[in-house]
Amino acid sequence: MKRIIALLTLAALLFLGTGCSCSGSSLYANAERYTAGAATVPADAVKAVEIDWASGGIVLKHGTGELHVYESGGDTLKEADRMHWWLDGSTLRIRFCASGHRMMVDSSKKQLTVELPAGADLSIDVASGKVVAEETLELGTFVLDTASGGAELFGLSAKDVNIDTASGAIRIGKASVQNGFAADTASGRIEVGQIEADTITVDGASAKVSLGLRAAKTVRIDTASGSVTLKLFDPAGGARIVFNTASGKMKSGLSHTQDGSAYVFGAGAIDVRIDTASGSVTVE
Repeated sequence: MKRIIALLTLAALLFLGTGCSCSGSSLYANAERYTAGAATVPADAVKAVEIDWASGGIVLKHGTGELHVYESGGDTLKEADRMHWWLDGSTLRIRFCASGHRMMVDSSKKQLTVELPAGADLSIDVASGKVVAEETLELGTFVLDTASGGAELFGLSAKDVNIDTASGAIRIGKASVQNGFAADTASGRIEVGQIEADTITVDGASAKVSLGLRAAKTVRIDTASGSVTLKLFDPAGGARIVFNTASGKMKSGLSHTQDGSAYVFGAGAIDVRIDTASGSVTVE
């Protein structure tokens, strides 16, 4: 996971109430091309958005016509402390502050709001801030990389999704993914109320995983001690779940048959494989 040590250091500073230090880890190329402060750009000029944010929340919204990007501190921040942005061809790049700048700032002034055009690729790299969307996001490829930061998304429609978090909690109400949904976490939580995707992959150590399976070809979940909860939205189609574990248990009140390590629900339409050391599985 990129820059985890540096980002966790930033998160620790915020926790202690000292503000945020945007130091060597904030160096970025083409710094002279960036503009400080809020951005307004035509929606049809943006095909991808890249956000590199140290701390403070990020609010994502759907935008049309002109896209607005701004932070809560606005003009009260010194120029070098403000967000910096650059429309690089069709990619809108958003940075936490000036390149290489060292600063201390109240995190409440670094709450970022970003309006997104439908179908754009979105990449977010954030340390400790929470990513929030209260409406369904329509994206191309969605990549989220966090240290302790989490995400709460009402809904997500995308071609591909890739989430990497150390300890953050990721909650998505409904996800419709054309190709693959992949999530990797150490001790965080991955929770998707309803999901349909071609392939679903979740890796975690002590992570808790909860997925509402509406449709998928294959599901692969690998966890050491984390618990796994699966909800089958189509009990008749069901799933064939191969569960490999040292001491974990399978729990379900649904009708099913068992063939060795395979548990067959309904017609066994979704191919599921779960590997755990001591984590248990619940099927609803």
